[in-house]
Amino acid sequence: MSHATGPGRPRQFELEDAARNAMNVFWDRGYEGASLHDLIEGTGLSRGSLYKAFGDKKGLLLAALDIYTAQALKSTADILSRPGAVRQVLREAMLRHACASSGEAGRRGCLLVTVANEQAVQDPDVGQRIIRMLHRTQQLYASTIIRGQAAGELGEGDEQAMALFLVCQIEGMRVLGKTGACEGDMVVLVESTMRIFD
Repeated sequence: MSHATGPGRPRQFELEDAARNAMNVFWDRGYEGASLHDLIEGTGLSRGSLYKAFGDKKGLLLAALDIYTAQALKSTADILSRPGAVRQVLREAMLRHACASSGEAGRRGCLLVTVANEQAVQDPDVGQRIIRMLHRTQQLYASTIIRGQAAGELGEGDEQAMALFLVCQIEGMRVLGKTGACEGDMVVLVESTMRIFD
């Protein structure tokens, strides 16, 4: 996005705020359910400014996904890079998702899952972003598992397979959260998942 401003052209920080606000609209309503009126109201941009800045509704979705991905990856990386026992760090990372998969947050769900269900198959641009996000998440977990194996805290095994299993469990919890699963059930699932490191 350009930093240039002009008639009908919002400043860069306004565009970032608009994409972040659009992220919440898509998160609550889904891609198909988010009308142009919803997006204009949610972003605070005029119709003309929205189209000049993002091209179309899909362009706004891609910008919103980029923000969501950056936030999610940073949160995961921050937890996994904490000092201390690797097993505990992994558990804490999983428990964060257990919390996000229950109650009101759980019913809201995961933007990535919502968009994947709606758009990933039919839109290659969206699909590629989701694939990259999941792969990068897997690599964060795989690197942490390697660290634990090198320190003798975790048993030997295929770190990529174990990391992929964790990602599958995380996304599965987010789906279950949409059905009203309670946090206690999610915590039990985390503890069961952690047994792969026994």
